[in-house]
Amino acid sequence: MRLRFDVEFHTPFVISSGKAIDGLDHTIDEETPFPSSAVKGLLRAHALHWLGLPRPLVGEVFGTARRGSDWIFSDVAVERVGTGSLKHGVEPSLWNRVRVDEHGRAEERALVAGQQCWAAAGEFTIAWDGRGEPPKLLVLVLRAAARDVVSIGLNRRRGFGWVTIRDAEPWTDDDSRALLTVKEES
Repeated sequence: MRLRFDVEFHTPFVISSGKAIDGLDHTIDEETPFPSSAVKGLLRAHALHWLGLPRPLVGEVFGTARRGSDWIFSDVAVERVGTGSLKHGVEPSLWNRVRVDEHGRAEERALVAGQQCWAAAGEFTIAWDGRGEPPKLLVLVLRAAARDVVSIGLNRRRGFGWVTIRDAEPWTDDDSRALLTVKEES
C-alpha cells in the first residue's frame, strides 16, 4: 500500500540543513529541500502533540527507539514556482532578520541570514513495508497527522512555511469517528 499526499505551499519555507556556510546562518539542501526525515518527524509530532494520540499508537506507526517503523516516507518532490513540474532541487533565495532592542535599534551581533525555498506545490508518499495489509488504524493516523499540518520548518511565526497538505483518499465520517474512539479510549 502506498499513500500519496499533495502539498500546497502558501509562503516560502526553510528546512535548515544544519550547516552554516558563506555567511549564512541557515542553509537548505538544494537537492532535497523537504527531506523524508522532516516529513516523518513533523507527522509524528502532530500525531502525538496536536492530535493527542496515545504514545504506544504513535510508536507503532512511526517506530520507537527499540523498533523501527513499517512505513517508508519519501522526500517531498517540489514544483518550482512557474515551472509546472515536480522534481527534486530548488534555487534558493535569501532572507534575513535583525533583532532590535526596546528603543528600536538593531542589537549588535543580532543579524541572521539564511536561504529560503519558494515552491508552488509538492507531493510525498508513505509506503507500507510490513507484512500483509497495514491495519486501517495506522493508515488513519498517518492521514490525520498529515491533514493536521499547516506549517513546516523554521520561522513559522514570521510567515515562513505555511502549507496545506491533502491526501489522495477522501476523508469520511467513519474515519473521524474511528479517530475519536481511539482518543477517548486512551
